Amino acid sequence: MSDPKPLLFSLYEQASVGCGGAPSLWTHPADERLRINTLDFWSNQARIAEQANLDLFFFADVLGLYDVYGGSADAALKWAVEAPANDPLLHIPALAAQTRHLAFGVTVSTTYEHPFSHARRFSTLDHLTGGRIGWNIVTSYLSSAAHNFGLDQMIRHGDRYERAEEFLDVVYKLWEGSWADDAVVADKSGLRYARGDRVRRIDHEGAHYRVAGPHVCAPSPQRSPVLIQAGWSERGRQFAAKHAELVFVAKSNPEEIRAGLTDIRNLAEARGRARNDVKSLTVLRIVTAPTAIEAQRKYDELQSNYHLNAQLVSYAGDTGIDIDRYADNEPLTTQTEGLTSYVMRPDGSGKPLTAGEVRQRFARVTRGSDLILVGTPAQIADRIEEHARISGTDGYMLNPLVSPGTLEDFAELVVPELIKRGLYRTEAPRGSFRSRLREDSSDRLPDSAYGASFRFDR
Repeated sequence: MSDPKPLLFSLYEQASVGCGGAPSLWTHPADERLRINTLDFWSNQARIAEQANLDLFFFADVLGLYDVYGGSADAALKWAVEAPANDPLLHIPALAAQTRHLAFGVTVSTTYEHPFSHARRFSTLDHLTGGRIGWNIVTSYLSSAAHNFGLDQMIRHGDRYERAEEFLDVVYKLWEGSWADDAVVADKSGLRYARGDRVRRIDHEGAHYRVAGPHVCAPSPQRSPVLIQAGWSERGRQFAAKHAELVFVAKSNPEEIRAGLTDIRNLAEARGRARNDVKSLTVLRIVTAPTAIEAQRKYDELQSNYHLNAQLVSYAGDTGIDIDRYADNEPLTTQTEGLTSYVMRPDGSGKPLTAGEVRQRFARVTRGSDLILVGTPAQIADRIEEHARISGTDGYMLNPLVSPGTLEDFAELVVPELIKRGLYRTEAPRGSFRSRLREDSSDRLPDSAYGASFRFDR
């Protein structure tokens, strides 16, 4: 049997008081998320992640308030459910300046951004971070975001993906195809920075965008940022198979994860991509302490500061379904433009959950089907090892329950146990973000990638 391979590990964050799957835990006495408007809070998080040799510091993002539950944003504001929603793109340069190796990922929507300004922003970030940047591609699911950008209603799910496909074509043309590799001369004595004949317009004209170009940024270390995607629907998997280099998985059942990843990789292979060009990170929550009794006590303390209503506000926003209007025995509607995978039964029956089943699922500190582990560091490491073996995931994204306590516990207690099992790197990650994911350590998209087809000399 071959030696175990180190897994990838990331920290999940949001520039919000209520973060991720248990948004009400900012009320916990040990939590410091009320300091999210200070650079000190984020600097401390980045330093811990850097010292622990994490691969990625990831920021999720939303562009509206969660106003589905009860028909208004009142409950979301009360519980700070993914609110306030500061702009995480502005955090990254500050944190990159304080770190040398940590990569950064960030969510940006193709529905409410323009591809030209987006390409410029990410080229700049890729330069400033030395190639340590990734983009989580989303199409957005909040009706409030649509209203914030002047739309009467949210664009339909399929239409959002169609728009995203054209968005990707435009940014590929800018990142990969506008400047040749030898365009930049940077010759002081020859009085020339770049060769005009090696920089070209893209002259894109499509159903949604008209962009002349050329790209206004010189080629960055990775050119295209590492492309991340989290869709688990049939359309989302097709999109991942075409574009994604890293897939986020918000599931816990290892067999379900393996089946889903196999499907995505089969689809990618059918497009001419290598199967190992699609890596994955599974969402993980941990509660740990030196003894099992202490770990259970910490979990019980979390539960005493956990509030179901806050979680239901989050669920309503994610799915677009006001669960407050449903009796326990009523099945939820499947007619939604939100995250439909959160509505369906996990048994593959194609039937929706009832409101009571959702309330039961969220009665404890866990988010639906996400993975949560409670125990000693050795127990946590054993379960990660077993889960990774069965699921085939490439790594895990740590979703903090208490900040910075969860990250501190992972770094101080769990990492040493993972190292003993050969599942965690012993040295800081080096090179560009993409080079750490690829077998050939290349900074650039592989030739088989769809985006590579837009290259200047191809």
